[in-house]
Amino acid sequence: QDWHVFEIDWQETTIRFAVDGLVYYEFDRESTTDKTRWPFDQEFHLIMNIAVGGAWGGLRGIDDTAFEGDGQIMEIDYVRVYGSPSLF
Repeated sequence: QDWHVFEIDWQETTIRFAVDGLVYYEFDRESTTDKTRWPFDQEFHLIMNIAVGGAWGGLRGIDDTAFEGDGQIMEIDYVRVYGSPSLF
């Protein structure tokens, strides 16, 4: 089983999201005062989650078959956070 590397490169004027080194989304800072256009000038927490239920939205409960076999496994080898003193 291969491991994947998920990246969030959070800079002062842009945030880049990548998987295995391939950037799939980039969010550029368009405003320094409008928090609806750049809400990232505050503290955040890293949350790693496997959402269960799909499109059901809880209406029909949890699909127990989703947990059979290798259905819901999240293995994390490591988490690394780097910081630039200018961003803190």
